[in-house]
Amino acid sequence: MTALLAATSLTVASPALAQDNASDVAAELAAMRAKVEGLEAKVKELEATKTAAATPSWKGAPQFEDKASGFSFKPKGFVQVDTGYVSNPNDALLTKNLGYNTRARRLVFGAEGTLPGGFGYKAEFNFAGGEVDYEDVILTYAMKNAPIQFTVGNFYPLSGLDTMTSSRLGSFLERSQANDAFGFSRRLGAAVALVDPKNDSYSLTAGVFGGGIKSGFNNDNWQAAVRGTWSPRIGEKGRLHLGANFQHRESQSDAQNVRYRARPFTQLTDVRFVDTGAIAAKSDDILGLELGGVFGPVHFAGEAQQVWVKGYRPGTVFDGLDSAGGGAFFAGDPSFRSAYAEVGFFLTGESRGYKGGKWDRTKVLKPFDKGGWGALQLNARLDYLDLKDRVASGPIGAPNLVNGGTQTGYQLSAIWNPIDYIRFLLQYTHSDVDGGPQAGLVKPGSTQPLTDRSYGVDTVALRAQVEF
Repeated sequence: MTALLAATSLTVASPALAQDNASDVAAELAAMRAKVEGLEAKVKELEATKTAAATPSWKGAPQFEDKASGFSFKPKGFVQVDTGYVSNPNDALLTKNLGYNTRARRLVFGAEGTLPGGFGYKAEFNFAGGEVDYEDVILTYAMKNAPIQFTVGNFYPLSGLDTMTSSRLGSFLERSQANDAFGFSRRLGAAVALVDPKNDSYSLTAGVFGGGIKSGFNNDNWQAAVRGTWSPRIGEKGRLHLGANFQHRESQSDAQNVRYRARPFTQLTDVRFVDTGAIAAKSDDILGLELGGVFGPVHFAGEAQQVWVKGYRPGTVFDGLDSAGGGAFFAGDPSFRSAYAEVGFFLTGESRGYKGGKWDRTKVLKPFDKGGWGALQLNARLDYLDLKDRVASGPIGAPNLVNGGTQTGYQLSAIWNPIDYIRFLLQYTHSDVDGGPQAGLVKPGSTQPLTDRSYGVDTVALRAQVEF
C-alpha cells in the first residue's frame, strides 16, 4: 500500500516540476535576450559616435570635430584676384605703375581648430607677391564659465571696426585709408579680452605688442592698445555698434623715420598721391571712434582717427647704436586725421553679419546653386585723409610744414555672392587730392602754393574671391 501511494505521488508531482523548470528556462532566456539587446544598442551607439567623430562637416572646407575630446581641425584659405585701372592725372607722372593692371591681392592658406581645455589656434600664410607673408598666427584660450579670453601670436593690435574685420568681408576692395596711412598692421603680442558670451553685446580688450613677425634681432619698437565695443540689439532685426580704441606706439630707436601715406583706394598701384615722407619721430598716439549699425538689409558705418606724432626737434644728434636716423625734423609735433562714412543695402534681403565687435559673414538667403540669384549688395563710402599740418610759421616744408596732402575718396561698390563662399566685387572711386608730393608735377603751371594745388584720380577695379 505504501509503495502504491509513493508511486501515485511521483506521478502527480512530475508534471508540476516540469512546468516549473520550463518557466525558469524561459525567464533565463528572456534575461539573456535583454542583455544581448542592450549590448547591441551600446555597440550601435559607440559605432554612431565613432562615425560622427570621424565624418567631417562642411563649412566651405571639411571640418573634423570630436566634441567629446575637444579636438577640431579645419583647413582654410581664400584667393583674391584684382584687375582694374588707375588714372594718371594729366598724364603728368613718368611711371608705368599707373594704368591697367591685374594682381593676386591675397593667396592665403592655413588651418584653424580647437584643443582640449578651452584652447584654440589659427595659422594663415599669404603667398601673394612671390613671398610668404603672415596673416593671423595665434593661440587662444577661453576660460571655462568665465567671460575672459586670451590671445597670443601675430594679429591686429586692436584698431578700429574696419581694420578688425576680415578683408574677405569688407564692403570695398581695401579697408579705409586709416589702415594704410597709419600703418595698422599685424604684430606679435598678447591680449586679454572681457566679452559677453551670452548676448555678444560688449567687449573690452587690452594688449601689448612688439614688432611684426618678420622683425629682426634689433627690434625694440612696441605698442600698447585697448579697444572697447558695445552692440545693443534694437528691435527684432536692428543692432547698433559703438566703439573706441587707443594705441600708443614707440618707434624703432635706430630708425627714426616714421612715414604716413596711402594708395588711391586700391593696391593695383604702388603710387601714393598723399605721403608725409619720413619723419624723425619717437612715438605716436592714435585715438579712434567707431559707429555702425544693421537694420534689416541696411547697414551703416563710420569711424574717425586722430594721430599725434611726438617728433625729434631740429639739431637732435643720434649716436652710438641709434645713429641711423633718416627722417626729417620739424619745429613742432604734427598731427593727422582720417574719417569715413558708409552705407550699404542688400537688394536681395540679406542682413550684414556682425559678431564679436566686427563685421561677420552674411549668409546668402537664395544661393545660386539652389535656383536663386545669390546676394546682391550696393555700397557707398566717403573716405577722408589729412596728412598736412603746419607746425611753425615760415616757408613750406620742413621744419615748418608737413605737406603730405589730403585725399578724399568717393566710392561706390557692387558685391555679388552667388553662394556663401564666392564673391565678385566691382568698385569705382573718384579721389580729390589736395597738395601732397605729386602736386607740383601734376599741376606745374599753377600759381597756387604746392599745398593747395588740387587734382583728381579715378580708379575702377574688379575682384574675384573664393574662400574655403
